[in-house]
Amino acid sequence: MLSEGFKKAREHLGFTKNGIAKKAGLTHTTIGNIEKGSLKTPNWEYVEYLIENGINPYFLIGKSEEVEGQNVTGVISESEHEEVKAKLQELQTKYDIIQELLQVEVDEDGNVKKKI
Repeated sequence: MLSEGFKKAREHLGFTKNGIAKKAGLTHTTIGNIEKGSLKTPNWEYVEYLIENGINPYFLIGKSEEVEGQNVTGVISESEHEEVKAKLQELQTKYDIIQELLQVEVDEDGNVKKKI
């Protein structure tokens, strides 16, 4: 499960949920929701924070056993990497369009609120 990777990454960096929430500019509830897998979409700022602090991005998606490092040559091919990247961008675009059509916003804790 992807949420387990986020918990292991946080623990690997030596943070509590509160500690990493403060560093990443999130709430501890958001971190808990990410680690439980209850958010419908990933929190991109948190993913970026983990990667910037030495967590292997492929570990986060279950494609590598190596927690550390960004040198993931050989884990997946460059074409597979580009395919995954394109799919993520497509999903984010669709998600943004759906939010706009429904006139809702989703906050960092995954709560849906009607736009005013």
